[in-house]
Amino acid sequence: MHRLSACLWSLRQPFRGAATRARLAGFDCVDVRPDCWSGIADQADASKLGVAVSCVGITPVQMAQGLSLESLATTDAPYAVPYLTAALEQGRRLGATRAYMVTPSGRVGDAAAYRDSIRALADRAGALGMKLCIEPTPGRALATSAEVLAFVRGLAQPALHVLIDLGHNLITGEDPAEAVKAADDRLGYVHIDDNDGKSDLHWGLFDGVLRPAVMDRFLAALDFSGYDGTIGIEIRNSLPSPMTAVVASRDHVVEWGRRRTSGTS
Repeated sequence: MHRLSACLWSLRQPFRGAATRARLAGFDCVDVRPDCWSGIADQADASKLGVAVSCVGITPVQMAQGLSLESLATTDAPYAVPYLTAALEQGRRLGATRAYMVTPSGRVGDAAAYRDSIRALADRAGALGMKLCIEPTPGRALATSAEVLAFVRGLAQPALHVLIDLGHNLITGEDPAEAVKAADDRLGYVHIDDNDGKSDLHWGLFDGVLRPAVMDRFLAALDFSGYDGTIGIEIRNSLPSPMTAVVASRDHVVEWGRRRTSGTS
């Protein structure tokens, strides 16, 4: 049965408060990003709150004025990469063995600069014992799971993988189960959420266009693939009750696992 992780940026609180809420709701795994990891120093600090950090997002990360994620695809890349490297290193101190990042907005202007940036980050992730995952996002460069997979395979970096986001697949029209099968050994992390099929709304499961049959095939594909990571539940923190949506989404996956184990799924 897959372990579920609560993405703490869904909860509108600094780490300690959000982690405590997640633990009280039954989660022992959490995901963090630079915008929600304040107040925690390292893995031991997280353990005191009863949680382990499964995955760390290294974007968004604060950079010097004039630098941003877009800089990775420009001549400014050498100045931007160290900020993301530092985020990787902090994630490892927190205990994460997987990290992910989104892609620049629009088209990647200087493809060579972007490839070199990702190679450098993947090398550092590998040295830290981490998997670095690229998350496709509709409307950004490398918008689909298929595009990211081709990019990752083309770079042939051992530590570089694909993050498959169920909600993003609903927007791009990609079959989530087929995306998992295609990724195969390059599948590094998974996010689940729902939306209206048009915008990246990060609703709870089945609050949008997601249908049970699609979710069932997706989870079955993850089982068949041998995926051994946690599944991050990523809910928009502006919802009236994001924790309710996180818990309901978790419970559906847990129930699916029970039915599959008993042979009724």
